[in-house]
Amino acid sequence: MFFEEYPAFYESSRTAAFPARLNLRHQAMIESNRDILAGARVLDLASHDGRWSFAALKAGAKHVTGVEARGELVDNANKLFAQYGVPDEDYDFVQGDMFQILQERKFDVDVVLCLGFIYHTLRYGELFRGIMDAGPKYCILDTKVHQSDEPVIRVLTNKTGVQGHAAKDDLSEGGLALAGYPTVSALAVMLDVYGFEIEEQFDWNALLATLPKRLRAVRGYAKGQRVTLRCRSLRS
Repeated sequence: MFFEEYPAFYESSRTAAFPARLNLRHQAMIESNRDILAGARVLDLASHDGRWSFAALKAGAKHVTGVEARGELVDNANKLFAQYGVPDEDYDFVQGDMFQILQERKFDVDVVLCLGFIYHTLRYGELFRGIMDAGPKYCILDTKVHQSDEPVIRVLTNKTGVQGHAAKDDLSEGGLALAGYPTVSALAVMLDVYGFEIEEQFDWNALLATLPKRLRAVRGYAKGQRVTLRCRSLRS
């Protein structure tokens, strides 16, 4: 298991750092996408403590840029990369509001990672426009979803003071931010507007069937309440 070799990531965040969960998500989000990560320039949106940026580099990525709103998580990412001997020229972590950074900074990348963020926002037009403008050939998405065949979004709120929720931004109010769970078909509609198609949905049930029991830490994937998608640009 990948993170068994880098156990500091088990303690660098208060958010879903369960060993079994991290290692299974690594198989779904990183290991299954080695072919597109090899030699790639990667943009990791909501990069948290750098866990998936690090995994992308270990999968062969040439360079990774992480964007993260919370300064303490950026600090943790930089410390962990230094601890594990990642060359400074291979990565860059940018702290700030993701939407502002996507508007103000020019990116030119091969792959975008958007893992565990889509259900913390309703600003989908800004998000997918920013992803499109970064010029990737592929985008890897991992998100909670609303279960329906209709292209709809379940609206809810996040507490901005909670590390695993949306960060405070210009649109949050009273410690709350609007968020939503889109259906897979809603994601497909939004992706199509910005020039992407869902190329593959990772088969979580096939992976979990290889294990002696279905783990509580990833039960959302087993129930179809969370998905991992590989999306291809139609403009590249």
